[in-house]
Parts: sequence; C-alpha cells; structure tokens
Amino acid sequence: QSLGHHHLLLTSSPFHSLRRLLSSQIPPPNPLPHRTSALHTLTMPAQLTAALPSYSPAAKAAGGSSASCTASHFLSYPTRRLRNGVRAQVSTTETAEPAPAAPAKPVKISKKQDEGVVTNKYRPKEPYVGRCLLNTRLTGDNAPGETWHMVFSTEGEVPYREGQSIGVIADGEDKNGKPHKLRLYSIASSALGDFGDSKTVSLCVKRLVYTNDAGEVVKGVCSNFLC
Repeated sequence: QSLGHHHLLLTSSPFHSLRRLLSSQIPPPNPLPHRTSALHTLTMPAQLTAALPSYSPAAKAAGGSSASCTASHFLSYPTRRLRNGVRAQVSTTETAEPAPAAPAKPVKISKKQDEGVVTNKYRPKEPYVGRCLLNTRLTGDNAPGETWHMVFSTEGEVPYREGQSIGVIADGEDKNGKPHKLRLYSIASSALGDFGDSKTVSLCVKRLVYTNDAGEVVKGVCSNFLC
C-alpha cells in the first residue's frame, strides 16, 4: 500500500493485472455527502430535461460545457441572459428606428384657375367704378316691397361666370365716418351679360326697408343706394 509498492507494480505488471489490483485494493473516493444528496434529490420536469444539452466528447474537445453542470446553471443563468438580451434588443429597436416623417401636404390647385375664372381682380380700396345703364322696377305699385333689375357697364374689365357674386360699395360714410363696407350680390345675368357683349353685369335687388323694435324705419344701406 506504499507509494514505492505501486511504483513497482506499474513498471513490472501487465496492464490487466494492474487494473484488477487497483480496483480490488484502492477504494473509490467518497464524494461529499451534501453534494451527492443535492445531485440525487434534484427533480426537473420532462420538458426541461429533454431541453438540457447532453454530454458529447466532441463538444467537450471543442470547448463546450460538460454535462456535469448542476441544474441551477441551466435554470438561472440562461434565463437571466435571455431576459437581458430581449430587453437590450427592444431598447435598441426603439432608439434605432427613426420616427415616421409626416406626409407632405399636396399643393392645392384651385379649380377656378384651371377653368379660367377670375376672382378678386379689384379690391375695396381700389374698386372698379362702373356706370349704371339701366334700372327698372320689376314689382307693381301695390306689391309688398320693391325689386329692381339694374345693368352696369364693365367695359369687359370685370369678367365673371354664372353663379358668381359681385361686391358693391355704397356711396357716403357710415355712422363712424368711415366708408361703407363691401356688400355682395349674386349676379343675375349670364357671362355674356344682358346685351350679349360681355361688357355688362346685371343685378336683381330687393329694397330693404323695415321697422325695428323701437318703431323706427330702417333702410338697407346698399340696397337703397342701388335701387
């Protein structure tokens, strides 16, 4: 049982005699009780056991991990690494993707320009001064109210289409001493005008006259001016 005796056996005995002698005389080392109990009493579900990697000498030679690792390594460390990896991937995705750009607004093209309709050629501060060619009352003397048909000369400087309106500024000033504001009236003639030469514009206006709550007679500013 001494070191010198074993040395003599290694140099003089055959290999099979040495194996029988060592197995009969040298008892295997006893592992620590708490490690043995920890490995033997650990139970795992069948799904987890099937998912655990098996021992392979090729994997061991390539630097892989051995199957002798405890089950706590498979349960805690890969799960913690997967959770951190998912969290890092989500964070990277959120910061790496640029915010979607707002769609550019399409340039709005007026259909009136496509159809050749002229609008706002003149403005209140620089109006066109026309001339009244005709002003005829359409309603009878006994009718409730007065409606007049009037034709103004434009000399072709105020082009329009059917359905458009025209602004009229009455003469004089308002109660604050300022010029009257623009009033819009629907055009009553076709684009060619009542004379068919595209040089006139016609209106059909009802004179506005009413009595307010105080018993005063009120007259519309622009309608009475036109009529």
